[in-house]
Amino acid sequence: MKEILSKDTKDYSKICLEKVINMGIDFKLNNKFKEKNYDISNFSELLEIPNKGTELNELLDYFKNEIMPYCSNFSNEKFMSFPDSGNSTAAISGAILSDFLQQNLINSSFCAPIATHMEIAVIKWLRELLGYEIKEIKNIWDVGGVITYGGTGSNATAMLLARENHNSKTMIEGVKSPENYKVVIPKGIAHYSIRSSLMWIGCGNNILEVPTKDYRYNLDELKKTLIENKGKIMSVVCYVGDSRTQSIDNLTEIYKLVKEIDENIWLHADACHGFSLAFSKKLKCKIEGIQYFDSISTDPHKVLATPYCISALLIKDPENFKLVTSSSDLIMQEDYAFGQVTPFIGSKSWVSLKLWFMIKNIGIEKIGQMIEKRCEMAQYLSKKIINSNDFVLLNSVNINSVVFMYVQDKEKLDSINIKKINEKNIDIHKQLSEEGIYHLHQFSLTDDNGIIKQGEVLFPLRYMSGNPNITKKDIDDMLTYLRKLALK
Repeated sequence: MKEILSKDTKDYSKICLEKVINMGIDFKLNNKFKEKNYDISNFSELLEIPNKGTELNELLDYFKNEIMPYCSNFSNEKFMSFPDSGNSTAAISGAILSDFLQQNLINSSFCAPIATHMEIAVIKWLRELLGYEIKEIKNIWDVGGVITYGGTGSNATAMLLARENHNSKTMIEGVKSPENYKVVIPKGIAHYSIRSSLMWIGCGNNILEVPTKDYRYNLDELKKTLIENKGKIMSVVCYVGDSRTQSIDNLTEIYKLVKEIDENIWLHADACHGFSLAFSKKLKCKIEGIQYFDSISTDPHKVLATPYCISALLIKDPENFKLVTSSSDLIMQEDYAFGQVTPFIGSKSWVSLKLWFMIKNIGIEKIGQMIEKRCEMAQYLSKKIINSNDFVLLNSVNINSVVFMYVQDKEKLDSINIKKINEKNIDIHKQLSEEGIYHLHQFSLTDDNGIIKQGEVLFPLRYMSGNPNITKKDIDDMLTYLRKLALK
């Protein structure tokens, strides 16, 4: 069969796969974020089942001409929004090889012998960078981390661990009194995955939202919440770079406060963005205290030029994974079978290979420099906004998130019509999306700092570029372009 890789089809397969590589490189180096806007009225054409096949070369041509122009190019310098660019050549190589090699890390001895140990090495590197204790690894219970397919999976597993830490009989007996399995989050900036996770694992929507100040926990309010609900809280979740403003909580102070009131509360740090600072000697001080937390979620696909999808959940005490272990004769009870400690995941592809390639190729020191440059670009933009007459900055720029609004005239902020200024920024974002040249993120955000009006819900624009190729000129050109759209 021509369609299946074999010794007979080797040359043909090489030609097709070389074409795929060229298509991918050309796409990533395209000078537009998006070539065309997809018309959903054409959706029905995609639903037609192909009774007869299409020769691969012809199919690739079709895909290049009819599908790729509608795809979003996160690697373009004009894409200044979430997510990361995913343009590490080594990481892409690892992603391709992972699919070729088809190792399954659910078991180790015959499914993924060396892949398992390379994944353990990647987890060990992350633990070491973030300050967790490193012990001799004799089996899976010494590793202290698992690779998942995204931050939502990592956070869900963390909440499962928190639940079992709160009541170790829950795995067997189920959740009997959901109101006693509460989780504390910062109001308005917490990631949706925490609330969703609680409902997925049977704890219900038992969220306690604590007011924030400058998009961080208000510590007085946090203390009040902890005291009022003592004994009923299973976890406190902090953000080391939240998904809106990338603010970093006061980790050491929160650790001391929480453990003083109830040492059994599971402290979880969602560091899917902020863990990247650990690669930089210059910036690592910003996340001091993270090493005290019971678990940390990280997302290399958000911050390390690594393609989707890869996340890692790390835990302070590796043996705590015994709280959520799976037991089945389909999962070999061997020393290094990851299937024993990966809730919600069955067969497990070698997604960590792309991160292994990326780190081995660039090295910790150079990755740190890449993260520093990214933060410097954000600081550059924030200063341009502060010094402008028509934009306002809404957040303290800690990492790589610059949240701002077009206001036309800063001198008239006291009399600003918030409804109209929201509408103007929504319109700017709509034009950006339709034209497909530049892209910035947009979401709702409460004005925590009273920049425009304390407590008002705003719809700002957000810059957050994970592209190492972006320059100051790209940022200057983006601001010029926004002003052009604002005057339309």
